[in-house]
Amino acid sequence: MIKIAVLGAGVNGLTCALKVKEKYPNFDVTLFSDKFTPDTTGDGSGGLWYPYLCGNTSQEQLMKWGGETYVFLHDLWYQGGNHISVMPMYELYRKKRETQRPLWADLVFGFRELDMRQLDYLSRMHSINYAAGRTFTTFVIQAPKLMEYLYMRYNRLKGKVVNAKLASLSDPILHNFQVVINCTGLSARDIVPDSRVFPIRGQIARVKAPWLNYTIIDEDSGHYIIPNDAICVLGGTHQENDYRTEIDDSNTEFILDGCRQMIPGLEHAELMKHWAGLRPGRDAVRLEAEERDGKIYIHNYGHGGSGLTLFWGCGNNVLQLLEKHLSSIKPTTTNSKL
Repeated sequence: MIKIAVLGAGVNGLTCALKVKEKYPNFDVTLFSDKFTPDTTGDGSGGLWYPYLCGNTSQEQLMKWGGETYVFLHDLWYQGGNHISVMPMYELYRKKRETQRPLWADLVFGFRELDMRQLDYLSRMHSINYAAGRTFTTFVIQAPKLMEYLYMRYNRLKGKVVNAKLASLSDPILHNFQVVINCTGLSARDIVPDSRVFPIRGQIARVKAPWLNYTIIDEDSGHYIIPNDAICVLGGTHQENDYRTEIDDSNTEFILDGCRQMIPGLEHAELMKHWAGLRPGRDAVRLEAEERDGKIYIHNYGHGGSGLTLFWGCGNNVLQLLEKHLSSIKPTTTNSKL
């Protein structure tokens, strides 16, 4: 029996557990975490497909992982009933600049640089003078609903889930597992340990604004407005090395005032909730395998603000690394209570 432990029950950990169990239904797959949906960082996020705060992760990797996730989300949206919205997104700048066309631009629908006519229109509509920008069609997810869907597939295969807080990759609970897939996000800083991991604090507000049907990001002010099929997310902050998860009143004022300047009608939107969470920052996403103490470890963490942009493609890559190392894994003959 091949025993595989997946650490971390955010969207990346759950996706990896699901992919392994679907590919190898006879493998013993266990998902370990002390936090599950709806209490993960991804659950509280804006749920936008958009490569964001990925450090120096290569354009080639963003194109591969992000492109495969984009296709997956398109398929789910096309099926219907999965609480995924498709909409235009506008990435806008107040100062004139030359923006480099990302490699992933060829994989999304309708990517183009905005011309002066379009910028003038957006400037008048939002009462802000925009000098540069681009647009494409993206997907916005209700993250808890996506997690429910992924759990439904995982549970149907009788994948295991254990509520446990691990102190390190050498935790005794992992003794009988030949493979450990490490999707611990910010906790990788201590569990691996990896000092290159750091928190990027994000604070948002959720409001009811059912009349909005596009996403807008003001790259110079830091504000963004992301509607989905239930609520609208207003943001935001990206404060590096800030571990606070309580609501900061000054951040609340910054978010609400800035977003209401962009769309004055938000003044009348019903405020549902404020939320703050810690994105798992790193200078680049770590996705690689290593052999240590007779086990195979596959690391998949450091996604910054792009967990819901890269998760499906990263899961595919994890599966490829597992397949590559299967020949060196000796099946266990011991029985475990897990």
